[in-house]
Amino acid sequence: MTFELLPRRELYLDLMLELSLCSEEERLKAVRDLCKYDLFFLLTYMLNRQDVDRDWLFDRCREVQAAPDDMLDLWAREHYKSSIITFALTIQEILKDPEITIGIFSHTRPNAKGFLRQIKREFELNERLKQTFPEIFYDHPGKQAIKWSEDDGIIVKRTTNPKEATVEAWGVVDGQPTGKHFALLIYDDVVTKESVTTSDMIEKTTESLALSYNLGAHGGRRRFIGTRYHFADSYKIIIERGTATARIHPATHDGSSSGVPVFLTDEQLQNKRRDFGIYTFSCQMLQNPIADALQGFKRTWLRHYRGQPPPNCNWYLLVDPANGKRKNNDYTTMWAVGLGEDRKYYAIPEVRDRLNLTERAARLIALHRKYRPKQVRYEQYGIQADVAYILKCQEEENYRFDIIEVAGPTSKEDRIKRLVPLYESGGIYHPERFVVTDYEGKARDLIQDYIEQEFVAFPVPLHDDMLDGLARITENEGRQLNSDKKIPLFLQWPEAQLDYDLPRAASDWRM
Repeated sequence: MTFELLPRRELYLDLMLELSLCSEEERLKAVRDLCKYDLFFLLTYMLNRQDVDRDWLFDRCREVQAAPDDMLDLWAREHYKSSIITFALTIQEILKDPEITIGIFSHTRPNAKGFLRQIKREFELNERLKQTFPEIFYDHPGKQAIKWSEDDGIIVKRTTNPKEATVEAWGVVDGQPTGKHFALLIYDDVVTKESVTTSDMIEKTTESLALSYNLGAHGGRRRFIGTRYHFADSYKIIIERGTATARIHPATHDGSSSGVPVFLTDEQLQNKRRDFGIYTFSCQMLQNPIADALQGFKRTWLRHYRGQPPPNCNWYLLVDPANGKRKNNDYTTMWAVGLGEDRKYYAIPEVRDRLNLTERAARLIALHRKYRPKQVRYEQYGIQADVAYILKCQEEENYRFDIIEVAGPTSKEDRIKRLVPLYESGGIYHPERFVVTDYEGKARDLIQDYIEQEFVAFPVPLHDDMLDGLARITENEGRQLNSDKKIPLFLQWPEAQLDYDLPRAASDWRM
Protein backbone atom coordinates (compact mmCIF):
# COMPACT_ATOMS: atom_id res chain seq x y z
CA MET A 1 0.00 0.00 0.00
CA THR A 2 1.47 3.38 -1.02
CA PHE A 3 0.49 6.98 -0.46
CA GLU A 4 1.48 10.23 -2.16
CA LEU A 5 2.15 13.54 -0.43
CA LEU A 6 -1.21 15.15 0.16
CA PRO A 7 -1.77 18.69 -1.17
CA ARG A 8 -3.94 19.83 1.74
CA ARG A 9 -3.90 19.28 5.47
CA GLU A 10 -7.60 18.43 5.61
CA LEU A 11 -7.04 15.30 3.52
CA TYR A 12 -5.13 13.67 6.37
CA LEU A 13 -8.47 12.79 7.99
CA ASP A 14 -9.25 10.68 4.92
CA LEU A 15 -5.78 9.19 5.07
CA MET A 16 -6.18 8.15 8.71
CA LEU A 17 -9.55 6.60 7.91
CA GLU A 18 -8.02 4.66 5.03
CA LEU A 19 -5.22 3.42 7.29
CA SER A 20 -7.71 2.18 9.86
CA LEU A 21 -9.32 -0.05 7.23
CA CYS A 22 -6.03 -1.71 6.30
CA SER A 23 -4.66 -4.90 7.74
CA GLU A 24 -2.15 -4.56 10.57
CA GLU A 25 0.71 -5.49 8.25
CA GLU A 26 -0.37 -3.00 5.57
CA ARG A 27 -0.98 -0.28 8.12
CA LEU A 28 2.48 -0.71 9.69
CA LYS A 29 4.22 -0.61 6.33
CA ALA A 30 2.28 2.51 5.29
CA VAL A 31 3.06 4.30 8.56
CA ARG A 32 6.76 3.45 8.26
CA ASP A 33 6.84 4.76 4.70
CA LEU A 34 4.91 7.90 5.56
CA CYS A 35 7.20 8.73 8.48
CA LYS A 36 10.21 8.53 6.19
CA TYR A 37 9.02 10.90 3.50
CA ASP A 38 6.12 12.93 4.94
CA LEU A 39 7.42 15.38 7.55
CA PHE A 40 3.98 16.66 8.50
CA PHE A 41 2.71 13.12 9.12
CA LEU A 42 5.78 12.30 11.22
CA LEU A 43 5.28 15.38 13.40
CA THR A 44 1.55 15.12 13.94
CA TYR A 45 1.09 11.35 14.06
CA MET A 46 4.29 9.62 15.14
CA LEU A 47 5.66 12.44 17.35
CA ASN A 48 2.17 13.41 18.54
CA ARG A 49 2.61 17.14 17.96
CA GLN A 50 -1.01 18.11 17.46
CA ASP A 51 -0.08 21.76 17.97
CA VAL A 52 1.55 21.63 14.51
CA ASP A 53 -1.74 20.70 12.86
CA ARG A 54 -2.29 24.10 11.21
CA ASP A 55 -2.28 25.22 7.58
CA TRP A 56 0.72 27.57 7.82
CA LEU A 57 2.85 24.90 9.48
CA PHE A 58 1.66 22.30 6.97
CA ASP A 59 2.99 24.56 4.19
CA ARG A 60 6.29 25.02 6.03
CA CYS A 61 6.72 21.25 6.41
CA ARG A 62 6.18 20.82 2.69
CA GLU A 63 8.58 23.66 1.87
CA VAL A 64 11.34 22.35 4.15
CA GLN A 65 10.99 18.81 2.88
CA ALA A 66 11.25 19.99 -0.72
CA ALA A 67 14.56 21.82 -0.03
CA PRO A 68 16.07 20.76 3.31
CA ASP A 69 19.79 21.42 2.76
CA ASP A 70 22.00 24.48 2.24
CA MET A 71 19.21 26.75 3.44
CA LEU A 72 19.31 29.50 6.03
CA ASP A 73 15.86 29.38 7.63
CA LEU A 74 15.14 32.72 9.29
CA TRP A 75 11.65 32.49 10.74
CA ALA A 76 9.86 34.56 13.32
CA ARG A 77 10.11 33.44 16.93
CA GLU A 78 7.54 30.85 18.04
CA HIS A 79 6.88 29.85 14.43
CA TYR A 80 8.15 26.25 14.91
CA LYS A 81 11.33 26.43 12.82
CA SER A 82 13.35 24.37 15.33
CA SER A 83 10.48 21.95 15.91
CA ILE A 84 10.17 21.27 12.20
CA ILE A 85 13.84 21.33 11.12
CA THR A 86 16.12 20.61 14.09
CA PHE A 87 13.75 18.19 15.81
CA ALA A 88 11.43 16.41 13.36
CA LEU A 89 13.58 16.57 10.23
CA THR A 90 16.57 15.23 12.18
CA ILE A 91 14.52 12.28 13.43
CA GLN A 92 13.34 11.64 9.88
CA GLU A 93 16.97 11.54 8.70
CA ILE A 94 17.64 8.78 11.26
CA LEU A 95 14.55 6.84 10.16
CA LYS A 96 15.77 6.94 6.56
CA ASP A 97 19.39 6.09 7.42
CA PRO A 98 20.29 4.87 10.94
CA GLU A 99 23.99 4.98 9.96
CA ILE A 100 23.93 8.76 9.60
CA THR A 101 26.02 10.98 11.90
CA ILE A 102 24.61 14.38 12.81
CA GLY A 103 26.24 17.30 14.61
CA ILE A 104 23.94 19.94 16.12
CA PHE A 105 25.71 23.25 16.72
CA SER A 106 24.56 26.36 18.59
CA HIS A 107 26.42 29.46 19.72
CA THR A 108 27.39 27.67 22.95
CA ARG A 109 27.34 23.97 23.74
CA PRO A 110 24.65 24.16 26.48
CA ASN A 111 22.25 25.61 23.91
CA ALA A 112 23.00 22.78 21.48
CA LYS A 113 22.47 20.23 24.23
CA GLY A 114 18.94 21.55 24.63
CA PHE A 115 18.12 20.43 21.08
CA LEU A 116 19.79 17.04 21.64
CA ARG A 117 17.91 16.63 24.92
CA GLN A 118 14.57 16.93 23.13
CA ILE A 119 15.51 14.26 20.57
CA LYS A 120 16.98 12.00 23.27
CA ARG A 121 13.81 12.22 25.37
CA GLU A 122 11.65 11.41 22.34
CA PHE A 123 13.63 8.23 21.69
CA GLU A 124 13.26 7.24 25.35
CA LEU A 125 9.57 7.93 25.88
CA ASN A 126 7.84 7.54 22.50
CA GLU A 127 6.64 3.93 22.60
CA ARG A 128 4.86 4.19 19.26
CA LEU A 129 8.11 5.28 17.61
CA LYS A 130 10.05 2.40 19.19
CA GLN A 131 7.41 -0.17 18.24
CA THR A 132 7.20 1.07 14.64
CA PHE A 133 10.98 1.09 14.14
CA PRO A 134 12.33 -1.63 16.46
CA GLU A 135 15.39 -2.13 14.23
CA ILE A 136 16.49 1.45 15.00
CA PHE A 137 15.47 2.28 18.57
CA TYR A 138 16.24 0.51 21.85
CA ASP A 139 13.54 -0.37 24.36
CA HIS A 140 15.77 0.95 27.15
CA PRO A 141 18.42 3.09 25.46
CA GLY A 142 19.90 4.34 28.72
CA LYS A 143 20.97 0.78 29.48
CA GLN A 144 21.31 -0.77 26.02
CA ALA A 145 22.84 1.94 23.81
CA ILE A 146 26.63 2.21 23.42
CA LYS A 147 26.40 5.97 24.07
CA TRP A 148 23.39 7.73 25.50
CA SER A 149 24.15 11.09 27.10
CA GLU A 150 24.08 14.78 26.29
CA ASP A 151 27.86 15.03 26.66
CA ASP A 152 28.85 12.04 24.49
CA GLY A 153 25.86 12.01 22.16
CA ILE A 154 23.34 9.29 21.44
CA ILE A 155 23.72 6.19 19.27
CA VAL A 156 20.79 4.24 17.83
CA LYS A 157 21.04 0.67 16.52
CA ARG A 158 23.43 0.65 13.58
CA THR A 159 25.71 -1.81 11.79
CA THR A 160 28.70 0.48 11.21
CA ASN A 161 31.00 1.90 13.88
CA PRO A 162 32.05 5.48 13.12
CA LYS A 163 33.72 7.47 15.89
CA GLU A 164 30.86 9.98 15.77
CA ALA A 165 27.58 9.24 17.56
CA THR A 166 24.29 9.30 15.72
CA VAL A 167 23.58 12.76 17.14
CA GLU A 168 26.00 14.99 19.04
CA ALA A 169 25.69 18.54 20.39
CA TRP A 170 28.48 21.13 20.25
CA GLY A 171 29.13 24.83 20.50
CA VAL A 172 30.44 26.99 17.68
CA VAL A 173 32.17 29.68 19.73
CA ASP A 174 33.05 27.44 22.68
CA GLY A 175 33.24 23.65 22.88
CA GLN A 176 33.98 22.86 19.23
CA PRO A 177 35.16 19.26 18.83
CA THR A 178 38.27 18.13 16.95
CA GLY A 179 38.77 15.18 14.67
CA LYS A 180 35.07 14.60 13.98
CA HIS A 181 33.31 14.60 10.63
CA PHE A 182 29.52 14.53 10.54
CA ALA A 183 27.43 13.62 7.52
CA LEU A 184 24.97 16.38 8.46
CA LEU A 185 25.74 19.66 10.22
CA ILE A 186 22.79 21.50 11.77
CA TYR A 187 23.32 25.05 12.98
CA ASP A 188 20.50 26.31 15.18
CA ASP A 189 20.74 29.67 16.97
CA VAL A 190 24.40 30.25 16.17
CA VAL A 191 23.69 33.99 16.42
CA THR A 192 22.38 35.17 19.79
CA LYS A 193 21.81 38.51 21.44
CA GLU A 194 25.15 38.19 23.22
CA SER A 195 27.01 37.46 19.98
CA VAL A 196 26.22 40.82 18.37
CA THR A 197 27.16 43.18 21.21
CA THR A 198 30.43 44.24 19.52
CA SER A 199 32.08 43.95 16.12
CA ASP A 200 34.66 41.64 17.72
CA MET A 201 31.93 39.27 18.92
CA ILE A 202 30.33 39.19 15.47
CA GLU A 203 33.70 38.54 13.85
CA LYS A 204 34.50 35.83 16.40
CA THR A 205 31.18 34.08 15.74
CA THR A 206 31.63 34.31 11.97
CA GLU A 207 35.20 32.96 12.08
CA SER A 208 34.26 30.15 14.47
CA LEU A 209 31.33 29.21 12.24
CA ALA A 210 33.58 29.04 9.18
CA LEU A 211 36.06 26.89 11.14
CA SER A 212 33.30 24.45 12.11
CA TYR A 213 32.60 23.65 8.45
CA ASN A 214 35.69 21.42 8.61
CA LEU A 215 33.66 19.12 10.87
CA GLY A 216 31.50 18.06 7.97
CA ALA A 217 32.20 14.82 6.16
CA HIS A 218 33.26 14.85 2.52
CA GLY A 219 30.10 15.47 0.55
CA GLY A 220 28.22 16.25 3.77
CA ARG A 221 25.21 18.51 4.12
CA ARG A 222 24.44 21.64 6.15
CA ARG A 223 21.36 23.39 7.51
CA PHE A 224 21.11 26.76 9.21
CA ILE A 225 18.22 27.84 11.44
CA GLY A 226 18.02 31.09 13.37
CA THR A 227 16.76 34.57 14.13
CA ARG A 228 18.26 37.92 13.17
CA TYR A 229 19.71 40.05 15.94
CA HIS A 230 21.72 42.61 14.02
CA PHE A 231 22.00 44.00 10.51
CA ALA A 232 25.66 42.93 10.24
CA ASP A 233 25.42 39.58 12.08
CA SER A 234 26.91 36.27 10.92
CA TYR A 235 23.73 35.38 9.04
CA LYS A 236 24.30 38.38 6.77
CA ILE A 237 27.78 37.00 6.00
CA ILE A 238 26.33 33.54 5.27
CA ILE A 239 23.95 35.10 2.72
CA GLU A 240 26.60 37.35 1.14
CA ARG A 241 29.11 34.51 0.75
CA GLY A 242 26.50 32.22 -0.75
CA THR A 243 27.08 29.60 1.95
CA ALA A 244 23.33 29.07 2.18
CA THR A 245 20.19 30.44 0.57
CA ALA A 246 18.01 32.52 2.86
CA ARG A 247 14.47 31.27 3.42
CA ILE A 248 12.80 34.06 5.36
CA HIS A 249 9.39 33.86 7.02
CA PRO A 250 8.47 36.94 9.06
CA ALA A 251 5.49 37.02 11.39
CA THR A 252 3.41 39.03 8.90
CA HIS A 253 2.53 38.43 5.25
CA ASP A 254 4.59 41.40 3.99
CA GLY A 255 7.25 41.62 6.70
CA SER A 256 5.93 44.89 8.15
CA SER A 257 4.74 45.45 11.70
CA SER A 258 1.32 46.46 10.39
CA GLY A 259 0.97 43.45 8.09
CA VAL A 260 -1.45 40.58 8.49
CA PRO A 261 -0.10 37.88 10.86
CA VAL A 262 0.66 34.56 9.17
CA PHE A 263 0.47 32.41 12.29
CA LEU A 264 -0.16 34.33 15.52
CA THR A 265 -3.27 36.35 16.17
CA ASP A 266 -3.35 40.14 15.80
CA GLU A 267 -3.54 40.50 19.56
CA GLN A 268 -0.58 38.19 20.17
CA LEU A 269 1.53 40.01 17.64
CA GLN A 270 0.69 43.45 18.96
CA ASN A 271 1.45 42.31 22.51
CA LYS A 272 4.88 41.15 21.37
CA ARG A 273 5.50 44.46 19.63
CA ARG A 274 4.58 46.26 22.85
CA ASP A 275 6.69 43.99 25.06
CA PHE A 276 9.73 43.63 22.78
CA GLY A 277 10.08 47.21 21.61
CA ILE A 278 10.48 48.20 17.96
CA TYR A 279 14.08 47.02 17.48
CA THR A 280 13.78 43.59 19.12
CA PHE A 281 10.39 43.07 17.47
CA SER A 282 11.86 43.85 14.05
CA CYS A 283 14.73 41.40 14.62
CA GLN A 284 12.83 38.57 16.26
CA MET A 285 9.46 38.70 14.55
CA LEU A 286 10.06 40.46 11.22
CA GLN A 287 13.58 39.07 10.63
CA ASN A 288 14.64 42.56 9.62
CA PRO A 289 16.84 44.57 12.03
CA ILE A 290 16.00 47.81 10.24
CA ALA A 291 12.32 47.33 9.43
CA ASP A 292 9.58 49.95 9.39
CA ALA A 293 10.20 52.99 11.57
CA LEU A 294 13.80 51.97 12.21
CA GLN A 295 14.73 52.72 8.64
CA GLY A 296 16.75 55.92 8.70
CA PHE A 297 18.12 56.13 5.16
CA LYS A 298 17.04 54.63 1.85
CA ARG A 299 19.23 53.51 -1.03
CA THR A 300 17.05 55.46 -3.44
CA TRP A 301 18.26 58.68 -1.79
CA LEU A 302 21.86 58.09 -2.79
CA ARG A 303 23.32 60.30 -5.53
CA HIS A 304 26.71 59.88 -7.20
CA TYR A 305 28.89 61.90 -9.55
CA ARG A 306 31.48 60.67 -12.00
CA GLY A 307 35.03 61.94 -12.26
CA GLN A 308 35.98 65.00 -10.27
CA PRO A 309 33.64 67.16 -8.14
CA PRO A 310 32.49 70.43 -9.70
CA PRO A 311 34.99 73.32 -9.76
CA ASN A 312 34.69 76.34 -7.49
CA CYS A 313 33.36 74.39 -4.49
CA ASN A 314 33.77 75.84 -1.02
CA TRP A 315 35.35 73.01 0.97
CA TYR A 316 34.97 71.95 4.59
CA LEU A 317 36.99 69.31 6.44
CA LEU A 318 35.15 67.28 9.08
CA VAL A 319 37.26 65.23 11.50
CA ASP A 320 36.02 62.64 14.00
CA PRO A 321 39.11 61.03 15.58
CA ALA A 322 39.47 57.71 17.39
CA ASN A 323 42.50 56.53 19.29
CA GLY A 324 44.32 53.26 18.82
CA LYS A 325 44.56 50.54 16.20
CA ARG A 326 42.86 47.67 17.97
CA LYS A 327 40.12 46.01 15.94
CA ASN A 328 37.44 47.00 18.41
CA ASN A 329 38.39 50.69 18.25
CA ASP A 330 36.20 53.10 16.38
CA TYR A 331 37.49 54.57 13.15
CA THR A 332 39.00 57.97 12.61
CA THR A 333 36.99 59.58 9.83
CA MET A 334 37.77 62.65 7.74
CA TRP A 335 35.31 63.98 5.22
CA ALA A 336 35.93 66.63 2.60
CA VAL A 337 32.58 68.28 1.84
CA GLY A 338 32.35 70.72 -1.05
CA LEU A 339 29.51 73.20 -1.33
CA GLY A 340 28.80 73.54 -5.05
CA GLU A 341 27.41 76.36 -7.11
CA ASP A 342 24.38 74.14 -7.68
CA ARG A 343 23.82 74.23 -3.91
CA LYS A 344 24.60 70.52 -3.55
CA TYR A 345 26.92 68.90 -1.02
CA TYR A 346 29.80 66.92 -2.59
CA ALA A 347 30.96 64.59 0.19
CA ILE A 348 34.22 62.62 -0.17
CA PRO A 349 35.18 60.09 2.54
CA GLU A 350 38.92 60.74 2.55
CA VAL A 351 39.66 58.73 5.72
CA ARG A 352 38.02 55.83 7.50
CA ASP A 353 40.88 54.12 9.26
CA ARG A 354 42.44 53.27 12.59
CA LEU A 355 45.17 55.87 12.94
CA ASN A 356 47.51 56.90 15.72
CA LEU A 357 48.08 60.53 16.67
CA THR A 358 51.02 61.02 14.30
CA GLU A 359 49.08 59.61 11.36
CA ARG A 360 45.99 61.68 12.15
CA ALA A 361 47.94 64.93 12.22
CA ALA A 362 49.78 64.12 9.00
CA ARG A 363 46.57 63.21 7.15
CA LEU A 364 44.81 66.34 8.38
CA ILE A 365 47.57 68.67 7.21
CA ALA A 366 47.82 66.86 3.86
CA LEU A 367 44.07 67.19 3.31
CA HIS A 368 44.16 70.86 4.23
CA ARG A 369 46.85 71.44 1.60
CA LYS A 370 44.74 69.51 -0.93
CA TYR A 371 41.40 71.24 -0.40
CA ARG A 372 42.24 74.65 1.18
CA PRO A 373 38.96 74.44 3.11
CA LYS A 374 36.93 77.34 4.45
CA GLN A 375 36.80 75.59 7.80
CA VAL A 376 38.11 72.56 9.69
CA ARG A 377 35.60 71.11 12.14
CA TYR A 378 37.12 68.74 14.70
CA GLU A 379 35.10 66.65 17.14
CA GLN A 380 35.61 68.22 20.55
CA TYR A 381 36.20 65.13 22.66
CA GLY A 382 38.91 63.87 20.33
CA ILE A 383 40.74 67.14 19.88
CA GLN A 384 41.58 67.39 23.59
CA ALA A 385 44.23 64.72 23.11
CA ASP A 386 45.30 65.84 19.62
CA VAL A 387 45.50 69.63 19.80
CA ALA A 388 49.00 70.06 21.23
CA TYR A 389 50.56 67.73 18.68
CA ILE A 390 48.65 69.22 15.73
CA LEU A 391 49.82 72.72 16.67
CA LYS A 392 53.37 71.41 17.00
CA CYS A 393 53.17 69.90 13.50
CA GLN A 394 51.83 73.19 12.11
CA GLU A 395 54.83 75.01 13.57
CA GLU A 396 57.31 72.47 12.24
CA GLU A 397 55.85 72.60 8.73
CA ASN A 398 55.29 76.37 8.88
CA TYR A 399 51.74 75.71 7.69
CA ARG A 400 48.95 76.97 9.92
CA PHE A 401 45.17 76.90 9.88
CA ASP A 402 42.37 77.39 12.39
CA ILE A 403 40.43 74.47 13.86
CA ILE A 404 36.87 74.66 15.15
CA GLU A 405 35.82 72.34 17.97
CA VAL A 406 32.32 70.92 17.48
CA ALA A 407 30.28 68.96 20.01
CA GLY A 408 26.92 70.10 21.32
CA PRO A 409 24.36 68.39 23.56
CA THR A 410 22.60 66.52 20.72
CA SER A 411 22.81 62.73 20.88
CA LYS A 412 24.74 60.95 18.15
CA GLU A 413 21.63 59.34 16.66
CA ASP A 414 19.73 62.62 16.55
CA ARG A 415 22.76 64.34 15.05
CA ILE A 416 22.99 61.73 12.30
CA LYS A 417 19.28 62.09 11.60
CA ARG A 418 19.95 65.68 10.55
CA LEU A 419 21.34 64.16 7.35
CA VAL A 420 18.00 62.53 6.48
CA PRO A 421 16.39 65.58 4.82
CA LEU A 422 19.63 66.35 2.96
CA TYR A 423 19.77 62.85 1.47
CA GLU A 424 16.04 62.60 0.94
CA SER A 425 16.01 65.79 -1.12
CA GLY A 426 18.94 64.58 -3.26
CA GLY A 427 21.20 67.22 -1.78
CA ILE A 428 24.26 65.05 -1.08
CA TYR A 429 26.44 63.58 -3.82
CA HIS A 430 29.25 61.05 -3.39
CA PRO A 431 31.84 59.80 -5.87
CA GLU A 432 30.96 56.48 -7.47
CA ARG A 433 34.04 54.87 -5.92
CA PHE A 434 36.77 56.03 -3.58
CA VAL A 435 39.47 53.40 -3.02
CA VAL A 436 42.12 53.82 -0.32
CA THR A 437 44.60 51.51 1.44
CA ASP A 438 43.85 51.03 5.13
CA TYR A 439 46.17 50.41 8.08
CA GLU A 440 46.20 46.67 7.37
CA GLY A 441 47.37 47.27 3.81
CA LYS A 442 44.02 46.34 2.28
CA ALA A 443 42.47 48.31 -0.58
CA ARG A 444 38.97 49.38 0.41
CA ASP A 445 36.26 51.25 -1.44
CA LEU A 446 35.15 53.69 1.27
CA ILE A 447 31.97 54.53 -0.62
CA GLN A 448 30.94 50.87 -0.59
CA ASP A 449 31.90 50.50 3.09
CA TYR A 450 29.97 53.63 4.00
CA ILE A 451 26.82 52.57 2.17
CA GLU A 452 26.69 48.91 3.24
CA GLN A 453 28.08 49.14 6.78
CA GLU A 454 26.65 52.46 7.96
CA PHE A 455 24.19 54.21 5.63
CA VAL A 456 21.86 51.26 4.93
CA ALA A 457 22.31 49.76 8.41
CA PHE A 458 21.41 52.91 10.35
CA PRO A 459 20.19 53.13 13.07
CA VAL A 460 21.72 49.76 14.06
CA PRO A 461 25.14 49.71 12.38
CA LEU A 462 28.17 48.20 14.08
CA HIS A 463 30.03 51.43 13.38
CA ASP A 464 28.55 54.84 12.68
CA ASP A 465 31.76 56.87 12.62
CA MET A 466 31.40 58.04 9.02
CA LEU A 467 27.76 59.04 9.48
CA ASP A 468 28.60 60.91 12.66
CA GLY A 469 31.55 62.63 11.04
CA LEU A 470 29.52 63.74 8.02
CA ALA A 471 26.72 65.00 10.27
CA ARG A 472 29.14 67.66 11.60
CA ILE A 473 28.41 69.65 8.45
CA THR A 474 25.04 70.49 10.04
CA GLU A 475 26.49 71.98 13.27
CA ASN A 476 25.26 75.46 14.14
CA GLU A 477 27.85 76.37 16.76
CA GLY A 478 31.34 75.50 17.89
CA ARG A 479 34.42 76.88 19.66
CA GLN A 480 37.68 78.29 18.45
CA LEU A 481 40.62 76.18 19.52
CA ASN A 482 41.62 76.79 23.16
CA SER A 483 38.62 79.03 23.75
CA ASP A 484 35.53 78.54 25.91
CA LYS A 485 33.48 81.02 23.93
CA LYS A 486 30.88 79.54 21.58
CA ILE A 487 30.67 80.92 18.07
CA PRO A 488 27.91 80.48 15.47
CA LEU A 489 28.79 78.32 12.47
CA PHE A 490 27.54 79.09 8.98
CA LEU A 491 28.05 77.45 5.63
CA GLN A 492 29.40 79.70 2.92
CA TRP A 493 28.16 78.79 -0.51
CA PRO A 494 30.07 79.87 -3.65
CA GLU A 495 29.46 83.53 -4.32
CA ALA A 496 28.67 82.96 -7.97
CA GLN A 497 25.22 81.69 -6.95
CA LEU A 498 24.37 84.24 -4.29
CA ASP A 499 20.88 85.35 -5.18
CA TYR A 500 18.90 87.22 -2.55
CA ASP A 501 15.66 85.79 -3.94
CA LEU A 502 16.72 82.18 -3.30
CA PRO A 503 15.17 80.54 -0.22
CA ARG A 504 17.74 79.75 2.45
CA ALA A 505 17.84 77.13 5.13
CA ALA A 506 18.55 78.34 8.63
CA SER A 507 21.81 76.40 8.76
CA ASP A 508 23.13 77.63 5.39
CA TRP A 509 24.61 81.10 5.54
CA ARG A 510 23.75 84.61 6.66
CA MET A 511 24.69 88.05 5.41
